Amino acid sequence: MHMPLTLMDGGGRGQVTAILGGREMQRRLSDIGILIGREVEVIRRGGSGPLVVAVGDTRLALGQEVSRRIFVSSHPEAAACP
Repeated sequence: MHMPLTLMDGGGRGQVTAILGGREMQRRLSDIGILIGREVEVIRRGGSGPLVVAVGDTRLALGQEVSRRIFVSSHPEAAACP
C-alpha cells in the first residue's frame, strides 16, 4: 500500500517510493539518509508533532510537513511481527 509516512502506524515499516518537493527538499532528505528505495520504520508517532523514524541505525525526528511529503510502500507483515 502506497501512502504518506504520516499515515503509518508506530512500528510500521516501509520502503520510500516517492519524495514530493523540489531539489532542496530532496537534497535535505538525502543528506539525512532518506532516499527512494530506502527502508524506514516509524518508531513513534507524536500526534500532531514530529514522527520519530529509524533509517538504518539512525533515528530521526521529522516534522509533519516533511513527513507528508515522503511516500512509502508499507510492509504489513513487518508491523504484525512482535
